[in-house]
Amino acid sequence: MTSSRVRAAKGQGGALRNQFLDIAGELLEEGGADALTIRAVAARAGVSPPAVYLHFASKTELVHATCLRVWASLFAELEAVSRAVPDPVTALYENCAAYISFGLRHPAQYRLVMTGEATEASRWNADACFRHFREKVVACLESGVPVESPTETARQVCAGVHGAVSLLIHQEHDVWPPDVAVYVRRAASSAVHGALLTASHASGPPSVGAVRRLHAAR
Repeated sequence: MTSSRVRAAKGQGGALRNQFLDIAGELLEEGGADALTIRAVAARAGVSPPAVYLHFASKTELVHATCLRVWASLFAELEAVSRAVPDPVTALYENCAAYISFGLRHPAQYRLVMTGEATEASRWNADACFRHFREKVVACLESGVPVESPTETARQVCAGVHGAVSLLIHQEHDVWPPDVAVYVRRAASSAVHGALLTASHASGPPSVGAVRRLHAAR
């Protein structure tokens, strides 16, 4: 479905660029990467393809800009969560939940950046996400949580949240869990507890006895 849009006035190139990014985001959500082309953006904006090329040299550049724009909102959300929660372990958990929720809200952008073709955006976001979660793990360490290696623990946290997102966004919605909010919370809890409970030692294979002892200690 297309919509009528007003062209930006002369001297408002930034507004026109944002308009193209808005349209690109819509196309991604509607049809994935295949639907996002320079020609499709131009058609929906009511301009010629060269007008889009004035702002984006290629489809790849347009995809990167569209994805990075959305991902910028994630980091703003994570920082807001961090400021609002004083307990570092709880903050790590809330950050994990926010990350998973973001990925499920923006499956097309997430797939492109983390598992798809937006390689420049992928490198930037992978590094930024890892550094963000490592900072949260360091805060846990500084509060007294035994963590031998913040780097390795952050990797485990990132693996947990990325896996939680990827498990669903590569499937049809009809096989998603009926209560996504519960899934997000449980996945975030699993990522945090799993990473922090094994952060002070090299853990061996789990056993029934080990699981019972963990539950008894709670």
